[in-house]
Amino acid sequence: MVRSKGRERQVVLYCAMALFVSGYAFQALSFSMPGLVHDWQLESALIGPLLSSAIFGLLLGYIFVAPLADRVGERPVLCGAMLGLALATMVCVVAPGFEVLFLGRVLTGIAIGAALPSAVSIASQHGRMRWRGAQVVGIYVAFSLGFLAAGLVSGWVVPRSGWRAPWGATVPLALLIAAMLSAALPVEEVKPRSASPLAALFAPRLRAGTVLFWIMFSIGLGLFYALQSWLPLLTAREGLSYSSAVAATSMFTLGTALGALPMIWWADRMGPFRALVAMSAVGLTGIVFLGTFAARGGAPFHAAAMLAGVGIGGGQKGMIAAASLFYPPAARATGLGWALGLGRIGAACGPLLIGYLTMRDVESGTALLCLALPVPLVMMAAGCLERTYGRIDRAVHHPPSL
Repeated sequence: MVRSKGRERQVVLYCAMALFVSGYAFQALSFSMPGLVHDWQLESALIGPLLSSAIFGLLLGYIFVAPLADRVGERPVLCGAMLGLALATMVCVVAPGFEVLFLGRVLTGIAIGAALPSAVSIASQHGRMRWRGAQVVGIYVAFSLGFLAAGLVSGWVVPRSGWRAPWGATVPLALLIAAMLSAALPVEEVKPRSASPLAALFAPRLRAGTVLFWIMFSIGLGLFYALQSWLPLLTAREGLSYSSAVAATSMFTLGTALGALPMIWWADRMGPFRALVAMSAVGLTGIVFLGTFAARGGAPFHAAAMLAGVGIGGGQKGMIAAASLFYPPAARATGLGWALGLGRIGAACGPLLIGYLTMRDVESGTALLCLALPVPLVMMAAGCLERTYGRIDRAVHHPPSL
């Protein structure tokens, strides 16, 4: 633990910076794809695997690397992840062809999957207990801002310097953040150790919560990736203009970032689990309106996209904050890593569901309405966590004991 208040703020800021550069590195390839496909004459069959390579790496990082933080400490894992991110990006920058670039993107995903749980775990251990959940939500917004920065930088740099140019910014940023974290964090972390952090997730007091968190993360990530990847195509299927499709997707992305604000406000007043129920209700409303206005477009459709983004994005950040408060320090990185890792199953199933429905010639509005069906499961899971564990953000004996 870092004792000085000034040093605590510094550490939390550095953790946010680590998430920012991670989000930037993760998203930068998407904006380089048109130029890459053109220059390399990349076959259509290879585009999907290349775009999915970092997601596969994330799964590996979340499940196999992030739990090391509960054995050796968050400091070496987070600093090592930033160094790994710089190295993986360099591999991508110099890649002569598809195979090396694919490897570099997998390594990028592994580094990000290792960094995110460790950064969240560190942030959740600093500051007043009442605001730790809000702190986690706040630093996770930096990950979304990294997505936004990747688009802005790519739009300016790619036409001038080529499609590889935006990737290079990751290297000095990641190295700088690794150095700052190494200097700010204590060499030895004082926290209880667990012989088997994964087994600790199923200790009597944590077992039910672990299963419920896995359900919520899977559904939440499935909804996010289904809408983020399919919304432009579903809009185009209804005959709406390209500008309308871009506007709807941009409003959804903006909503996912803005969702942090009501999540923080409700979590402080109702507790993290009741706030998740409220955010899920917002997301459910947005999805229903999206399906209703899909064929009409216009301002109502764009407003529905933002509303869905607020609910889904705010809920996703709230889940991470709640999990960071729920798990004890000895199993926190493992709990977050496995929840985020298994959530990738939902991240794959969500887009696949929409793809299946479109293959069956289901109307876009109906396909969007189908995404509303699993949302009540998130609300019920959050309600069960509230009844079982109560206000974990203000509990006297916190977190639940093993």
